[in-house]
Amino acid sequence: MSALQLKISAWSPFEDTRFSVIWSDNVASVFAWDGAALNQRISDHEYNPIDCEVVPEAFIRTPGSDGLRLVSCSDGIEAQVWTRGFLTASRWWASIPPAHEWALFSRTTGESVSAAIPDLLEPEWLETPWPGNQTHGTPIAQLLKNERLVAACTVILLAPCIYLGALWLSYSAMAINVKRDIAAIEDESRAIRFERAQALSALETAEDLTSLRRYPHQLEIFSKTHHLLRQHAVTLSSWDYDDGVLEFGLESDDDIDSRVFISAFEDDPLFSSVSAGTRGPRLVMRMEVSTAPGQSS
Repeated sequence: MSALQLKISAWSPFEDTRFSVIWSDNVASVFAWDGAALNQRISDHEYNPIDCEVVPEAFIRTPGSDGLRLVSCSDGIEAQVWTRGFLTASRWWASIPPAHEWALFSRTTGESVSAAIPDLLEPEWLETPWPGNQTHGTPIAQLLKNERLVAACTVILLAPCIYLGALWLSYSAMAINVKRDIAAIEDESRAIRFERAQALSALETAEDLTSLRRYPHQLEIFSKTHHLLRQHAVTLSSWDYDDGVLEFGLESDDDIDSRVFISAFEDDPLFSSVSAGTRGPRLVMRMEVSTAPGQSS
C-alpha cells in the first residue's frame, strides 16, 4: 500500500488525493479523486464527510468477462477492460465515443484494435463492492463505522484514570505540533511538487508522441543520404519526402551511372525498393524508407 501511495502521488493532480483500490495479487485497480472537492459536495447535501464512505461506481457494478466492454454510468459512458474478473483499464466519456477514439483506447490497452463500437451495457448494481475492496482509510477508521464497536469503546474510554487522561493530553499536544510541522513542510514543497507533476506530465506526453512515430526522423534520413553520396561528385538538387517515400534529384558535370547509386542505397537497411529515372539533366532517385526499430507498418 505504501508503494501504491507513492505511485498515486506521482500522477494525481489533486492536492488532497483520496482513492479507493481493489487488489488482485500485486496488481491494483485504483480510482482517485479530489478529497476536498468531494467533501464539499457531501457537506452541501447536509451529510458529514467523516460518516460517509466513497465507493467508485465501477466497484459496485457486476464485473465483466475478459475483454472490452462499454458501460452506461449514472453520469456518462465508461469503457472498461477486464482480465479474469479484474478491471485492468478504463476511460470515461460524457457520451458515446467516436469510432477513432474507441480504436485508440483499444490500441493503448493492448486489445485487438477495432473501430466498431460495442453495444452499450448496463451492469447490475451490487449490494457490496467486489471482494478485496479497500479505501484510503485505515482499518481503525473502518472499524469505527461499526456502531456496536463504537459504543463499547466509548464505555471503556469513559473510565480512564487521571494518568491516562494526562497522557492523552500530552500526546494530543505532540500531534498538534507534528501536524503544524507537516503543514509547514507541505507549504514549502508545494512549488517543487507542482513542478515535478508538470515534468512527469510532459515526459508522458513526449513518450506517447514518440511511440506514434513510425519512421525515422527526416534529419536522420537526410544524414544517411548525405553519407552515401559523399564519395561521388554529385549535387543534391531536390528533396521530397512524404510518409516513408523519398525522392531526390542528383546533378553532376560528369556522367551519372544510376546503377552505382541504386546498389549503394539498396545495400543500406534504411532504404528499399530503390529505382532511378532521368528528368532532363537530373537523375531522380526514388525509394521507400524502412520503419523505425520497434515499429510496424
